[in-house]
Amino acid sequence: MQLTVGELAHGGAALARVDGRVVFVEGAIPGETVEAEITHRRKDFWRAQATAVLEAAPTRVDPPCPYFAAGCGGCQLQYLAYPEQLAQKRQVLHRQLERVHLEFPVDRIDVLGMDDPWRYRIRGEFHVLRRGGAVSLGFYRKHTYQTLPIDACLIHVDAIERALPAFARAAEDPAAGRLTALQFTWAPGTSDLLWSPYPPGSADLGFGARAAGWIPELNLNDDSIGIDDAGRHFRVRPEAFVQVNARQRDVLYQRAVAFAQLSGRERVVDAYAGIGMLTARLADHASAVIAIEESPYAVRLGELNMQLNGCGNVSYRRGRVEAAAAGLDGAVDVLVLDPPRAGCAESAIEAMANLRPQRVVYISCDPSTLARDVNRFCAAGRYTLVEVAFVDMFPQTYHIEAVVKLGRNA
Repeated sequence: MQLTVGELAHGGAALARVDGRVVFVEGAIPGETVEAEITHRRKDFWRAQATAVLEAAPTRVDPPCPYFAAGCGGCQLQYLAYPEQLAQKRQVLHRQLERVHLEFPVDRIDVLGMDDPWRYRIRGEFHVLRRGGAVSLGFYRKHTYQTLPIDACLIHVDAIERALPAFARAAEDPAAGRLTALQFTWAPGTSDLLWSPYPPGSADLGFGARAAGWIPELNLNDDSIGIDDAGRHFRVRPEAFVQVNARQRDVLYQRAVAFAQLSGRERVVDAYAGIGMLTARLADHASAVIAIEESPYAVRLGELNMQLNGCGNVSYRRGRVEAAAAGLDGAVDVLVLDPPRAGCAESAIEAMANLRPQRVVYISCDPSTLARDVNRFCAAGRYTLVEVAFVDMFPQTYHIEAVVKLGRNA
């Protein structure tokens, strides 16, 4: 069918309407007229795939990756010129805030994009595909669990791309027959590459040595590596969260610290603190930082990282945020939080709001859960949304990272 599409929705598809029904059209740019094929019919909406562009938008470009047209699920927006990606993502973030009645002008949302929006991922997970004894690594095709084999990826760093054929060959050994996926993490500025098998323990004892023989220029490790950030050194393990875009991580954390407005006298709570990369930056400008983290692995690494970097004013509290925040004594001046994509439990929001910090700095990788949680903080006039910045951590994809600042009302 022929469709003229409107705004870009969260998820990367453009919106169209057929007889009053919403249709999410993938592969289309706002304002375009396309031929589209319906791929999914549901009671409340349809999904479609653009098969031909009849009237192209001036911002349409040719995707440089050959796997994009083959249906690779890793990227969604390569056909959209990068400046327009930034503009559309800002609009998506603004609409998510509007949906929960948070008034914030779209032109006041600061946009922090990349000078070079390629080769930015320092961590990636690749699925194993076996065919007649040969092994390939790749990503799932869009909306499927079918692996598309690849030997190059323009959004991952070169070190990870170089490792793919070596690890694929290593996986051809029958001893690695249980292996279904591999995660890689590169330490920027080094030759260190951390690799981890899935399921855990599915790689045989000789697996890493086999792969290393084909990529002698890389130093492979299956336990941990060191990653530098803002002049500090952090140990990172496969199960620990780390921002996958090292260049934009610095931009994001600088903005978060600026929003915190620390003078050196504040007592700060860093919720969902992980291994402490942002925590250490906050500690430089605060009197004390309480880092709350549920994962025992992250707590152990975080405490080690604070020792390595001389952050004596940081103390970790292991536990769920709702319990740990409720158990804190004394005044809290600033709250910083960077929860998972699902956002915060409502009980966690209430526990953190009850600390009555003067400022809240919320980092999010999902604009819908960000809007929901900010709205909860602002309930009953407790807080006001003061600043919003969109930091493009994931160019060529629909994912949106944002950091916002809330101020407590008198």
